Amino acid sequence: MPECQLSREYVVDIGQTDCRGLARPSAIVDFMQDIATRHAEIMGIGGEALKRHHGFWVLSRLKYQLERPLQPYETVRLTTLPRKLRGASWYRDFVFEDAGGVIGHAVTVWAIVDLESRHLLLPKKVGISFPSQDTGFTEQLRAIVPEDMQPCFARTVRYSDTDVNRHLNNVKAVDILSDAFGLEPDENRWVSGLQVNYLAENRCGTELTISQGHTKNGTFCVCACEGEQEKVQAEVTFSER
Repeated sequence: MPECQLSREYVVDIGQTDCRGLARPSAIVDFMQDIATRHAEIMGIGGEALKRHHGFWVLSRLKYQLERPLQPYETVRLTTLPRKLRGASWYRDFVFEDAGGVIGHAVTVWAIVDLESRHLLLPKKVGISFPSQDTGFTEQLRAIVPEDMQPCFARTVRYSDTDVNRHLNNVKAVDILSDAFGLEPDENRWVSGLQVNYLAENRCGTELTISQGHTKNGTFCVCACEGEQEKVQAEVTFSER
């Protein structure tokens, strides 16, 4: 196993489940974001270290795939393995396990942003480096290209949606987008795969229009836009349980 990794167990809280008693997509993202943040701190390149260089980490893209839905109070073991830094992007891979073995995989892309200018900072410019390692994963997260989008509802970013970086929290963004997935009337359909691209900041007071449609490949997608600007995108894979 690569030396540069972290494993941690998470329990699906009842507050992270939906009306069918399944873990919401945001719960999966919450676990991924938490272990990635903890691991960066352990590696000495977390938020406090970046503050000395007037920067902070941002999650720019994520994708996960699960073999089955997670249940209330279930314990899942999550392992994260960061790849080599490439330019301004830092890929992290994830493995989900239950008592029987592997049940899913995920990948995220992170970048460092200047606190004031909001421009990207190269990790090497702020003294961040670590030994190269082969995680065994090679997937690159691409752009989502929506087509035939139809507005569903409007949503204003409020106090409870924001995080310490003073913008829409990544986990809350997934909850907002999930409201357009149309899961309420279907007891058997669940989100087995999800890619989210965070394209721009959404500060408190931002008026978002949530729309749904499809990508060029025919998969279901949802976008949050401020006017004509796309701010967050999601491409969704549904499965039957």
